[in-house]
Amino acid sequence: MRKNFFVLICLSLLTLSCEDKLSETEQFTQYVNEWVYDNMSLLYYWNTTLPAYKSSIADPNIYFKSLKNKDDRFSSIFESYTAISNELNGISASEAGFEFQLYKESATNDNVMGIVLYVKKGTPAASLGVKRGHIFRKLNNKQMTMTNYKEIINYLYDSSLSVSVTFSVLQNNIFTDNTPLAINKVTNFKENPIFLDTIYTIQNKKIGYLVYHFFTNDAGDKTMQYDLALNNAFGRFKQSNINELIVDLRYNHGGAMSSAINLSSMMVPNLTTDKVFSYTEYNKNYTDYFNSAEFKKENTESPFIDNFATSINLPAPKTDKFPVQNVGNSLQNIYFLTGSGTASASEMVINGLKPFLPCVLIGDTTVGKNVGSTLVNDKKNTRNEWAILPIILRYFNKDRKSDFTNGFAPDFVIKDDYSYQLGDTREALLAKAISQITGIQSAPSQKALTFSTKFKSAIDLNNHRNDLIVNKKAINLYLLNKIK
Repeated sequence: MRKNFFVLICLSLLTLSCEDKLSETEQFTQYVNEWVYDNMSLLYYWNTTLPAYKSSIADPNIYFKSLKNKDDRFSSIFESYTAISNELNGISASEAGFEFQLYKESATNDNVMGIVLYVKKGTPAASLGVKRGHIFRKLNNKQMTMTNYKEIINYLYDSSLSVSVTFSVLQNNIFTDNTPLAINKVTNFKENPIFLDTIYTIQNKKIGYLVYHFFTNDAGDKTMQYDLALNNAFGRFKQSNINELIVDLRYNHGGAMSSAINLSSMMVPNLTTDKVFSYTEYNKNYTDYFNSAEFKKENTESPFIDNFATSINLPAPKTDKFPVQNVGNSLQNIYFLTGSGTASASEMVINGLKPFLPCVLIGDTTVGKNVGSTLVNDKKNTRNEWAILPIILRYFNKDRKSDFTNGFAPDFVIKDDYSYQLGDTREALLAKAISQITGIQSAPSQKALTFSTKFKSAIDLNNHRNDLIVNKKAINLYLLNKIK
């Protein structure tokens, strides 16, 4: 007994001695990593696979990666809670005004070029005439290459007031650079996720078309302004008696689950409050808590089931309710335009609607994210600005289907060729959807831009919207009562 006690004392002294030798920075890093581990052990969907805790002064990015399950492609860690929280609400600290896709310029050189996917409304880039399909190869007069593009592309996002963009014209496989264009940036730019809503009348068909770039209720101000604007768009669709609907999610990497439920509720046939949108599976910690008498005293709704919504409700203390504008009974199909980055909340909408009416997918195979996250920060230590976005659940539709980890394959594979502006009925994906609706085959684009080696988009490089962000009362209660 004495021997064991002596060993324990020695080990304790050794531990104290080692900790004394740590610098203040190392001690803080050690604290951050312990905070990360504690919260992952509580919240993480795969928490039973975590390695045994060991004190660590490794960079938190590296430490967090060491905790992730082999099947986890999506959990993330961030150095600034404020920055990632803003990004998830569509607020850019420094916004140049356009999203882009990067390509290797040619098999014969190492140059990189970017193609503008769309331009954000209300930005200087839009007023200067930057458009979808424009090609750029240089930023601040520096040519992008495979070795430097990450550094060069950061000129679009750094804190500088403007960026010089050299757009190029491609003719006969030869690039000709235009005069560099100075584009002023917008600080704390708030992007509206509804890029376009319009109605086409073609061959006696009333076709609603929505371009929706990410899921968020509002800009973080609890006004629900974006969900209400979405509802108003569907109100216009309903008033115009549309009988066909095209929802463009090709650049939509995800976002708030609550917005996914609201959007789906605008499209499902025979909308009622008891119609199941999704089922949710959590780790044992959550499951035991949600089944406990403690939880049931505070919450009457089941955290395991989400029904479609019949109204959009402003958060307390406000009591305003806005009836959901639903067009589902007018539709035989829904046409979804998808891309290789379509993920998360976008896929949740598709998965949730599949049991209720045919969903026709046009474009590219989606990401395959059938899991959701919640954003966690350290509320007890303001010095710790780190935040984690761990996977905390897996979702299923009303038929208990969640079998799309390889993504949803499109019914019609169509290459996004950037030839026309979004909303132009000649644009490749939209034209294919219209041809399926009307039976009139669209002619192939005569000016299609085709490049072979696509590798990174603006979302991949700078944003983190490819998450299903879950903000339920039940989960918030768990975080309040259990989180470290």
